[in-house]
Amino acid sequence: MPVRKAGETLSASTPDYDLIIVGGGLGGASLAISLAGCGARILIVERQEEFRDRIRGEVLMPWGSLEAQRLGIYDLLLSSCAIELPYYSRFRRGAPPAVRDLHATTPCQTCCMTFPHPQMQTVLLLHAERLGATIRRGDIVFAAIPGDVPQVYIGGDSKGVSARLVVLADGRDSRLRSLVGFEVRHDPEQLITAGMVLEGDVDCSQFLADGAPSPAGTVNLFYDPRAGRMAIAMRIAPGRNRIYLVYHRDVLQKRLSGRHQVDEMIRQLQATGAPGHWFDQATQAGPFASFDGSHRWVERPYRDGIVLVGDAAAATDPAWGRGLSRTLRDVRLLRDRLLTNTDWRSAADAYAADHDEFYHRMRRLEAMETALLFERGEAADRRRDHAFALFATDPTRIPDATGLGPEAPSDDRARARYFGED
Repeated sequence: MPVRKAGETLSASTPDYDLIIVGGGLGGASLAISLAGCGARILIVERQEEFRDRIRGEVLMPWGSLEAQRLGIYDLLLSSCAIELPYYSRFRRGAPPAVRDLHATTPCQTCCMTFPHPQMQTVLLLHAERLGATIRRGDIVFAAIPGDVPQVYIGGDSKGVSARLVVLADGRDSRLRSLVGFEVRHDPEQLITAGMVLEGDVDCSQFLADGAPSPAGTVNLFYDPRAGRMAIAMRIAPGRNRIYLVYHRDVLQKRLSGRHQVDEMIRQLQATGAPGHWFDQATQAGPFASFDGSHRWVERPYRDGIVLVGDAAAATDPAWGRGLSRTLRDVRLLRDRLLTNTDWRSAADAYAADHDEFYHRMRRLEAMETALLFERGEAADRRRDHAFALFATDPTRIPDATGLGPEAPSDDRARARYFGED
C-alpha cells in the first residue's frame, strides 16, 4: 500500500518527511531500504561522517539471515562485503566436537553471514540513498519532540524538521531515548565479552580438529565449562577474523583491553581450546576492548510519534551473537505494520507489542544459557554435568536458538528439559 499517491501535492500542513530515522547503521538503513518502494519520504541523520571499526557484532545467525532476505538486503550484502558461513561447530572440553550443517538443519535452509561492520553500514546507507532516502551525515540530532507531528532538531538548525513518525535507531546508549522519557531497564551484569581482530594468513573458520580439517566456512565456538569461559571465532573478510572471549565476571578480576593485554587475551583464548597457530600466523589489529553483556530494554518502545528499533529498543547479551539478527527482526516487524496500516501511530504501537513479545522470549532463552553454562560454584558444576549427560543422549533438550532464534522454546517446560529437571 503506497504511503503517498503518485502526483499527490503536499499541503502546508504536511510534515517535512514521512519518516525521520536517527542513526544510519544496520537498523536505520535497512528500514529505509525496505520502505523505498512505497513512496515514503525518508530522512536519515547519521552523526558519523565515516563509519569506524569498533568491538561489535559482525554475524547474522541463520534466523537473522532469513530476516535480511525478507528485507531485501541479503543479496546486496553478499555481493559487496559479506560472506556465508554454512557450518557451526561447538568444541567443549571433555566432549567430542559437534559440527552442524546449517543449510541442512535450519527451517529455511539459511546459514550465518559475516561482514566487517563499517563496510556493511556503508553499503546499506549508500543503497538507501540510491533508492531515494535523504541522508545527512556528520550531523547530530540534539532534540526529538513527541506529538501528533513529532519533530527533531538537527545540528545548528534553529527550525525543527517534522515527520509522521520519528525512529530512533541510534544504539544501546541512545541519548535521545532518555531525553524523550523512555525508561531503560536492565538485568544485573554477569558476562563480559572481549573482542579483537586477527589479521594475516589464517582462517579462523577452518582448522584441524582431532587431526581432521573442519569444514571451510565455520563459526567456531570453544567452551571450557569448569573455567567459565568461551571463545567464538569467525572469518569476516579475506585475511580478517573476529575472535571473542566470553567469561563470567567472577572468572577474571580485570577487563581485558588495550595492546598491553593482548598476550593475556591470547592465553585465555587458548585455554578454551582455540588453536595456538591462529595467534602465531596472525596479528591483532584494530580496537581491543571488553564490555558487559547485561540485557537493557524499554517496555513498549513507542510513544507519541517516536518509535525505537534495534539496540535503542532492547539490547540482548552480545555473548550470544544475536544483536544484529534481533535488529533486523525489529525492522521487519515495524515495516510490516507500516505497510499494512495507514494509521502509522497505531501501526507503531502494534509494532511495540510485537517487539516486546519476541524480545522477552530471547531474554528468557539467554538467561537459561547463561545460568547453565556460566554460573559458578559446586552446585552449578553438578547441574552442568547432569544436563550435559542428558544432552549426549537427547540433543532435543537444547533449544535451537541458533536456528530458530526467538521461536525456540523458552517456557517453563523448555527450561526444565534444558536443565534436566523434568
